[in-house]
Amino acid sequence: MARELARLEVSSVRRNIGLAMQGGLGLFLLYIVATGSGITTVSAAILALTGFGLLWFAWRFWLATTSALILTTEGLFDSHGRKFCGFEDIRKVDRGFFAFRPSAGFLIQTKTPVQRGWAPGLWWAFGKNIGVGGATGRPAGKQMADIISVMLTERGAEIKNMDIDDEPPK
Repeated sequence: MARELARLEVSSVRRNIGLAMQGGLGLFLLYIVATGSGITTVSAAILALTGFGLLWFAWRFWLATTSALILTTEGLFDSHGRKFCGFEDIRKVDRGFFAFRPSAGFLIQTKTPVQRGWAPGLWWAFGKNIGVGGATGRPAGKQMADIISVMLTERGAEIKNMDIDDEPPK
């Protein structure tokens, strides 16, 4: 059985603020269209599409942030059981300034392509890259990235093989 090493989830405060901002902007744009304060038909259509798009995005954000990312001794999973990658498939972890990563998060580059997917505010996966973070807290994301980096070293092999009741080596 795999041990849980780290858990990354969106706090309820961040979740509610994100929903309020996205949903509020969508409703505001739809209000502008509904009042029709001297806008053209093309402008009204663009604002309506954008408003509905933001409401859809807020709904997706709300659903996605109910889950969490869980790092175990076997790899990275979400709380619904989806496996993103095992440690043997991770090439590197990138938290650099110029990395194409979510805000307050990090990028995992794998050796083989991963299944595409997206959970707004939590993760995205495309090609050989997995972006982790977004609406999550910066310290928790940094901790998970550090643990993955350690697990990719020789010390990680010791941790994987260590029993729960064993004392860590000094």
